[in-house]
Amino acid sequence: MTQVPTPRRRHLMRLALGLSLALNVMILGALGGAMWRHGGPGPRSDGDLPGVRSYASPYVQALPPEARRDLHEKMRASSKAHHLDRSARRALYDEMLSALRADPFEPDVAAAVLAAQGVAAAGVQSVAHGAWLAEVSAMDAAARKAYADKLQERLEAGHARKRAKRGSKPER
Repeated sequence: MTQVPTPRRRHLMRLALGLSLALNVMILGALGGAMWRHGGPGPRSDGDLPGVRSYASPYVQALPPEARRDLHEKMRASSKAHHLDRSARRALYDEMLSALRADPFEPDVAAAVLAAQGVAAAGVQSVAHGAWLAEVSAMDAAARKAYADKLQERLEAGHARKRAKRGSKPER
């Protein structure tokens, strides 16, 4: 013989399920946020090679918010930055995939794809350098000193995080 749940029991069951769902969503949100903030899973040891962003990020992050906005606007507005759109980048990757799968392998084809990607990256980097230099050049001495202090603070915070992650690992 089965028991028929009372309205109070049904209400408590719905409440428990709702709380369980909310807790699961909170946990997933926290994990997703941590992955977003820290770059997701994958090797993060000191032996990893730094990406392009790791070189430029401290310079940009130390700028005041309005200077950062100006820098990004200059980058977007520049016709010199040969920034490839998504479909053009994808086409280059497809070309590389074809070159890698070709038999016999033709290093010249792969080199041409790498060269095209390098030209695009160099164009963006050149515009970024110019825009950053223009922002810093427009600062007066006091603003530049404050910027240097903020940059040093950012760099030292990064070193402190790396040291804390290493813990007792020996220095290289």
